[in-house]
Amino acid sequence: MVINFDNVSFKYIEKWLFNQVSFSVTDQDKIGIVGVNGTGKSTLLKLILGIEKPVSGVIIQSGGSKINYLPQDPIFDMDCPILDIVLEGSTKEHPIEEYEAKSILTKLGFENYEVTPRFLSGGQKKRLALAKVLLTYCDFLLLDEPTNHLDNEMILWLEKYLIKFKRGLLMVTHDRYFLQRVCNKMLELDYGKVYLYDANYEHFLSLKAERLANEKKSLAKLKSILKKETEWMHRGVEARRTKSKSRIERFEKLSEIHFHEEREMAFTSKDSYLGKTLIEIKNGSKAYGDLTLFKEFDFSLNRTDVIGVVGDNGAGKTTLFKILMREEELDCGSLLIGETLRIGYFSQTADWIDPNIRVIDYIKEEQSLIETLDGTISASDLLEQFLFDGELQYSKVKILSGGEKRRLQLVKVLMKNPNMLLLDEPTNDLDIYTIEILEDFIESFKGPVLVVSHDRYFLDKICNQLLVYQNQRIVPYLLSFSEFLESHQHMKNTMSIPKGARPKDNKFPAKLRNELAQLEKDIAGYEQRLKEVGLSLNETSTDYVKLMELENEKQEIDVKLDQAITRVLEIEEIKEEYK
Repeated sequence: MVINFDNVSFKYIEKWLFNQVSFSVTDQDKIGIVGVNGTGKSTLLKLILGIEKPVSGVIIQSGGSKINYLPQDPIFDMDCPILDIVLEGSTKEHPIEEYEAKSILTKLGFENYEVTPRFLSGGQKKRLALAKVLLTYCDFLLLDEPTNHLDNEMILWLEKYLIKFKRGLLMVTHDRYFLQRVCNKMLELDYGKVYLYDANYEHFLSLKAERLANEKKSLAKLKSILKKETEWMHRGVEARRTKSKSRIERFEKLSEIHFHEEREMAFTSKDSYLGKTLIEIKNGSKAYGDLTLFKEFDFSLNRTDVIGVVGDNGAGKTTLFKILMREEELDCGSLLIGETLRIGYFSQTADWIDPNIRVIDYIKEEQSLIETLDGTISASDLLEQFLFDGELQYSKVKILSGGEKRRLQLVKVLMKNPNMLLLDEPTNDLDIYTIEILEDFIESFKGPVLVVSHDRYFLDKICNQLLVYQNQRIVPYLLSFSEFLESHQHMKNTMSIPKGARPKDNKFPAKLRNELAQLEKDIAGYEQRLKEVGLSLNETSTDYVKLMELENEKQEIDVKLDQAITRVLEIEEIKEEYK
């Protein structure tokens, strides 16, 4: 199965997102789509689906190919039970068993299968849509930010699921660990152009750096030629009469070239005084009815703290931030906020921005002039620094992509020059480039930072400690997020190994070693048999009974292969703990 783009162009209002792009993907590819917000990542998926139509060029799909799509904002029948919604994709050829549907719903945090979307949050609706697209048969799976609204265990489970997934995958995500482990190709969108790399994320970064270096050299050479040709054209009138027509035409073509140069996004916050007391909580507790979020919480914030606040969805992480912002109160205990503290709060959603206000006016609502380390700049100059050009500044907020709205929200937080930051899921909907800029800003920020996030790469890079919601308490850890996950997984693995299989000398158990060796043999056998069945299916075109037998055998082997691979991954995780 193939999806082919042939000289496709697409324009959104006055902006060309794709300019005569051509590339192909097959149902063997697992592709991560990357690019700055607003370059058309979500639009690319919609073009494949036919939701959007190209201005020119054609998009050709293999006949009969089935595509499943996870949008950023899914829509459901509000009164249909969630189990029925997930089972809607079941067909005679590719049935979905009820136990499979319940299993995947449970993994994604649902306990009541009869609840309807009317009573679900936005994050729960996204997880419901994910369950449906994963269970419904397809040739190509298109996922738009699949890890948003998933907790860490769900992300790890989805990662393993997609590693085993044996059909085509195109995915937009900002989760760099996820891209590295799941995808075997990268598709980069860069101001109207598309670059397809046969590489995982880590290799893609080096190939992209190489491409940009070569383009920079070519650009410098082209500019040098244009400069010489301009000088030649501006010689005296007499000399111009003798100029060759072909050279004049060459100059005119060179003059029409639009030089696109990479712009760097940067912002330097002005230093401000921090007093001795910042934030102190003593014996703090918070509950909603019978649901206790945390209790007996003691906390003292230092000026060099960069703390990751992590826990399951609904654990109460955002509530803690609202308490620090004095939007909610502790049920008991005391909270002391220093008088010199100016908190910049980056909330989880940008829904409250008026969609009909212009970008420049949204910033000017706060102030027209902004103090930075480099001096006073205008609101327009600040927006330029965050890649909002003149045309975009005078556009209405409603035309911005989800990531551009988040970037605009970030501008408004930082322009107030806070001396402390509360960041609630700041990487949601941001492109990787913007996340890297945010990471650099936090590392140079002269004040404490508390950040709620499920982005493992982001937390590993910026945080020097964690606050983890566990069993109705908030527990501090002086570990990186990956170290915490490894120790947490080690505890689970240790508990999952039968006592008799745990050797005293800490060697990897022989029982598990033998099981792993047998599984590897089984997997090789299953894969070989699948090839044989595939050849037989191609050769058998008229014997309907034989075709059905082969198809049934193929499905049975697929199930056994999936189970074997899942068990291998489990044992490999346990094996790592013994090294």
